[in-house]
Amino acid sequence: MTAISTLDLVVAADEAKVQPEETESSEVSNDEVEGESLPDMTVIASRTSRPWIQSSGSVATIRPNELVRDGVQDLGGIGKYDPLISAPFDYGSSDTLYGYGGSGYSGFNIRGAEGNRISLELDGIRQPPQYVSTSFDMGSAGGSGGAGRDYFDPSMFSLIEILKGGGSSLYGSDAMGGVVTLKTLEAGDLLNDQKSGGLVRGQYFSVNDSYAGQLGGAVQAGDFRFMMLYSGREGHETENHGGSLKPNPVDFTSHSWLGKMDYAVAGHRFQMALERYERRTEIDTISAVRQSMLGGFNESVLNDQEMERNRVSARWEYEPAGGWVDQMEALGYWQNSSNQDDNRSRSKDLVIGGVTIPGRRREQTIDFDTEIYGVLLQSRKELKTGDVEHQWLGGIDLSQEHSESAFDRVDTGNVQDTNRTPFAPADTLRLGMYLQDELKLGRKWSVTPGFRADFQRITPEMSQDYRERVAALQQNGQAIELSDEYDNLAISPRLDIAYMPTASTRVYGTYSRGIRNPTAEELSMLFVHQDVSGGTAGTVSLPNPDLKEETSHSLELGFKGDGDPGRFQIAGFYTWYEDFIENNVFTGEVDEDGREIHTTVNRGKATIYGLEVSGEANVRHWIPALDGFKVGLHSGIAIGRNETDHTWLNSVEPWKSSAFLGYDHPDEKFGVRLTGTYVDRVRHVDDTIPETGSLYRPEAYFVVDLGGYWKPTDTLTINGGINNLLDEKYWSWSSSRRSSSGSTGNFGNERNTAPGTNFYLSITQVF
Repeated sequence: MTAISTLDLVVAADEAKVQPEETESSEVSNDEVEGESLPDMTVIASRTSRPWIQSSGSVATIRPNELVRDGVQDLGGIGKYDPLISAPFDYGSSDTLYGYGGSGYSGFNIRGAEGNRISLELDGIRQPPQYVSTSFDMGSAGGSGGAGRDYFDPSMFSLIEILKGGGSSLYGSDAMGGVVTLKTLEAGDLLNDQKSGGLVRGQYFSVNDSYAGQLGGAVQAGDFRFMMLYSGREGHETENHGGSLKPNPVDFTSHSWLGKMDYAVAGHRFQMALERYERRTEIDTISAVRQSMLGGFNESVLNDQEMERNRVSARWEYEPAGGWVDQMEALGYWQNSSNQDDNRSRSKDLVIGGVTIPGRRREQTIDFDTEIYGVLLQSRKELKTGDVEHQWLGGIDLSQEHSESAFDRVDTGNVQDTNRTPFAPADTLRLGMYLQDELKLGRKWSVTPGFRADFQRITPEMSQDYRERVAALQQNGQAIELSDEYDNLAISPRLDIAYMPTASTRVYGTYSRGIRNPTAEELSMLFVHQDVSGGTAGTVSLPNPDLKEETSHSLELGFKGDGDPGRFQIAGFYTWYEDFIENNVFTGEVDEDGREIHTTVNRGKATIYGLEVSGEANVRHWIPALDGFKVGLHSGIAIGRNETDHTWLNSVEPWKSSAFLGYDHPDEKFGVRLTGTYVDRVRHVDDTIPETGSLYRPEAYFVVDLGGYWKPTDTLTINGGINNLLDEKYWSWSSSRRSSSGSTGNFGNERNTAPGTNFYLSITQVF
């Protein structure tokens, strides 16, 4: 493929002499839901809507038509062709005593940073953290122990934006590695300038034999708009390419409801939103049964997971005419999310000399609950002083979060071990204030300084269950120091410098300081785990009240161009992390029962650096007869180093490149796209992680996908596609590294292969 040259972009810009106008609307029209292109506006990088070419940094933007076109049905499909974005997936663990390890998608990995180093927001509301206290994927191997962050149905989204690199100066703690913002559909997305409108969609995905359906409608009555939207899914386990070694059987169902009411009058806009999401998953963990030995369960290991999220929010926007500010907005919200795992494990009865000895029985329930309520206030003001134009942005972000977990167990193999509460219930207060000023120095230069001050207080509650848990461990000679309260004030500065040689080219450099405070769980984590190799000792994880914040310093230099020939961007990045928070670190001590004592610590330094190149070209610019044809390339590589232990970071993905050739009919009646993705073999691995051993290193692979659409009428669209057209057998590094089933020589490797050839089909009718 021939990438767009810088010269072509400059020439095209000079010929056009047109700069895109900036708008504040991010609504998606009905036609855009059906597949027509949107104005390329971004919000996430500056919290204000602006053309892509005028924004600094690297942002991935995914529209709803792209989700349907690419057959996206869950978190893992978002950004699947982006080389530096992935969604790690936790398979069922190979540990015979740990059948609840299949937590699914745990969140996002951006340029090698993942977990709670990535801020995840839905309509401006902070989403639950990733919980780790029941995970035994040690150190940088990852893992979420049954509590991922996948509380969403992609059919509800009108816009997904992913900021690569530090975003703490605008989004606060947890944004040190990147930010993912999800925006749900609104009434205007379905109305398309009519008094009423809606859509009906049916989908099928062969990869997990699943069906999905969406039904929604909106009406406008005077100054009011109302919308109701529903999406449901039902399916089974995701196929692998492991031959006779099939994946663990799974049945799942999910339901998502969203209702919104808008009222607009005299420059004011009010919106109320009600949302509920629920999913139930039943897993028959045959991988644990088949590997049973030394006290494991050799009859059945069954796991049921129930996830739900509810929210109520109210938003107010105001644009006063000639006021002291140009735009004001306020958001108030309440959200509750829960994740419950019920595990039932059985061993077969033994008959010895005519006497039946009952097999081992275990019943356990693990709950993670997060409740948050808060307010967000923001205002903008543009003014001119001499030859300098200022665009001021300021805001206050206040929230109160309550998190708690329960782990109850009844086990005939250990009747004493019933209360396994993993951490103390806690309240987390967050107060952030941010301010930035974009100074436009003439037509070509701009300088944007900004900073955010964040105060965070975590107050653990010594519940009865937690006190009893602490007392039980202290009886075994443990010295446990508990945290009374965690307080921290952090400053996150940012500086962007940009130069635009033409209206369609931009050179930029950015610096930002990122932060991540420890979670309430990390401050008071308690857990005991039997040695998975069959020994009687194992490990015990104790709290560390002396944890402090992580910090990062991010640099990015880049060039971007956008014109009639197409779009191009190249960006180099370097991030330095300090005081990494690492869980389950061996202290060098053992307790009276011979168990290793582990804890959570601020441990060391790390660097992640790399290069990303992307381009998309309109072939008609060079060959007018090929109007409608496009070619594109997106390639990126990141390298991560643990500078303390002088080894690699396992969270960093191998080099990946995606290229496509596509055609869209000039009237968008039909279109087709062929995409090839190459992923290099895994070269950089840290094998020093305790209890994991040498990790399996996936070889390089090449996957081809084919997708297309057909619009027999203006209101009916049929989308379909085939994934892995060449039936390539491969392993995803982000998933294979996340459990001991990824260890070299473990037969679980075949079970964790990615799917072979599969297809999807979607039919959408709008009205």
